[in-house]
Amino acid sequence: MSLTFRAYALLLLLLVSFLVQANPVTGAEARKVTLSYSAVSMTWFPVKVAVEKGFFRNEGLEPQLIQMNGNVATVALANGHIDFSLNISPVLNGAMQGLGLKLVTALNTRPLFSLVVRPEVQSPADLKSKVFAVSSFGNTQAILTEKHLQHLGLKKGEYQLLAMGATPARIAAMEKNIVQGSLMPLPSNVQMENRGYRILGNTAEIITHPIAGLGVHEDKIKKDPDLIKRTIRASLRSLQLLQTNPKETLKILMDWGRTSEKDALRSLELAKPGFSKNGFLTDDDLSIEWSFIQQQTKKTNVPVSIAHDMTLLKEVQRELGM
Repeated sequence: MSLTFRAYALLLLLLVSFLVQANPVTGAEARKVTLSYSAVSMTWFPVKVAVEKGFFRNEGLEPQLIQMNGNVATVALANGHIDFSLNISPVLNGAMQGLGLKLVTALNTRPLFSLVVRPEVQSPADLKSKVFAVSSFGNTQAILTEKHLQHLGLKKGEYQLLAMGATPARIAAMEKNIVQGSLMPLPSNVQMENRGYRILGNTAEIITHPIAGLGVHEDKIKKDPDLIKRTIRASLRSLQLLQTNPKETLKILMDWGRTSEKDALRSLELAKPGFSKNGFLTDDDLSIEWSFIQQQTKKTNVPVSIAHDMTLLKEVQRELGM
């Protein structure tokens, strides 16, 4: 009797283990898929949602998220050590270097930044002659800062930029009134707003500039399109949820960002215009980052079209009726 019970218990344990690793639709063992990211950021939040909501699992995939900096991600993707890069810059840099890297889907099409200014700055009219912190001169954050300021009516010469480094250093410079404003990412912009600083414009409503997406090697597009399509499908379902019912992702963001419900709601409000509606990318969407890379590499004759391939995305869109 005891032996029979132990055998039954072992069989049950094996069955449960199998079901945990199996595709709920086909019963096949889940396939691991590796995705790199540079830092915890709202830019790739759609993938986090897809993981937590089981959209990857429904596609028979077991996602493994790996943190690595941009240069490492470029090499890892080129050598086949990872399946996807969630950061667009490493993919574009790899494409420019002739490494065969391509974007196949966008997670966002607009930057998830806001212009945060000191409390005494009441309106865009107060921005003239003010100093704004950028991470470094000539980089993407600085370019977006100038575009944001010019959208608010300022002209070159009516403001000053000061290179201050990463987000914490820029915040410290604002606290000491060394600078009066800076373009800040989520959730720093919301946290500063809570402390009395002001948000003068959501950059996602002003500038087209994708930061996160699904980047792959062109060999994988040819040899393993099914894996790419399943990953795209999981991502698109997440993007649809963020557009139609973002409050369903609120608990995920609260746990992930260790933030309050109020701050999570505000973050989703600011981020929603930036998240892609359908995953599609164009040459124009990538123009700011590509121009920056062209200037750095002195390769001004290389077209941005080599850096993206939306063929598989279109197939998935048709399958989903998008």
